[in-house]
This record gives sequence, C-alpha cells and structure tokens, in this order.
Amino acid sequence: MARIFIVLYFLQPSFFQNELPGDYFQIDDKAFFPLPITSKTISLVEPDTLLLDAAIFHATNRVRREHGLQPFKHDVCLYKAAKNHAASMVLKRYYSHNNPFSPFEKTVDRRVDLCTKRFKRIGENIGRYQTLISGDYLLVKWDENDAQYNFIDPDKYSGAEPFTYAGYANHVASQWMSSYNHRQNILSGLYVEIGCAARLCREPYKVRRAPYASLVQNFGNEH
Repeated sequence: MARIFIVLYFLQPSFFQNELPGDYFQIDDKAFFPLPITSKTISLVEPDTLLLDAAIFHATNRVRREHGLQPFKHDVCLYKAAKNHAASMVLKRYYSHNNPFSPFEKTVDRRVDLCTKRFKRIGENIGRYQTLISGDYLLVKWDENDAQYNFIDPDKYSGAEPFTYAGYANHVASQWMSSYNHRQNILSGLYVEIGCAARLCREPYKVRRAPYASLVQNFGNEH
C-alpha cells in the first residue's frame, strides 16, 4: 500500500534525522532524567528529536508511576505512527486527530495499522504547545540585522529562552494532565504500550508567532 509519507522522507531528509529508537527507551524514567543531556536547552532550529521523543515518553511514565500505575512499554509501531502524524501536522500546518491530506493515514487506527495490526485497542493524545518559556504572553520584535523575530518575556525584560528537553517534556505532560480526556488516556489501565513524538515548527524565528511543537501520543493494547 503506497503512503504519502514515503515522499516526505525523500523531500525532507534533514527533518527526519535521529528517528530510530535507541537506548533512551531501554531505561526507566528514574535513570533517564538524571542524564546530563536532558538538561540541555532545545535548539529550535536543529532539535535532537530522538532525545525529545524519549523525554516525553519518560515524562509520561513518571506521571503514571506517581499515580501508582505500571509504566507504559515503548512500542516501535506506535512510535512510528506518532512520528508520522506529528511531522504531518507540522509540515501541512494543521492540528487534528484526522489527517486531511492522506486517506491512508486519516485516523489513528489507520496510521497504526499501516505498521501493525496486532493492537485491538488504540488511543491518541495530541498537543500543540510553545517551546519558549514565558508568562502569559510574549512581546515580538523584528530584528533587521538577523532577519528574524525576537520573542521577549515582559516579566523578565529579556529574550524568552527555549525549554530544556526534560523541562519541555514535563511541561507537556503537565498540560495533558490538566485536560480530562488526555489525562484519562495517560492514566488508563486499558493501554499497556505507547509511542510518543514531538516535531517542532519550521523556521521558528521567521514568523510572527511563538515557536511551538506538535505532539502525539499513541496508546495500544493487544487485548
């Protein structure tokens, strides 16, 4: 079955770098977050997408552990589906559980089924949250020398800095937990496996809007 995202992989090779799961997913959240690299500030132009995805995975499991629940297992197929949908939302500039550009990937069920059909139960959380630390609002100023927008936190009278990888993952988890439906999925006993992905907006300092990431969590259970 042909997939539209096959074309995107060839057209945007740099956008999909660092995609293969690695050792980050083989440890638990208690071992992951003390790693010095998780305290590194996210580069909004060239993010370490694998590290960011892993941070969101572990932040989700830390929430579950704090609520006395078993952590989710990382699943490669759920991860691929989450990555593709997050990338699609960024590249095509939409925000929805449904992909309006590809009938083969319209719903989360179809996106997961393209990789595996072993899941009998599938769920999804999505999110779009800014990647700069700030208060309630930001000031925007065009810098003619650098030909880009600067985002200023008026509470600190200084430029708004991006989150660290750990900071953003925990921020995102907190945002999801403050929403009833998202919280239900994260704390559900109906799901045992998960794939998490975040893809940052393109040209973050070239548009008059705070940089953001599109995020996806795909949940699954074989029973």
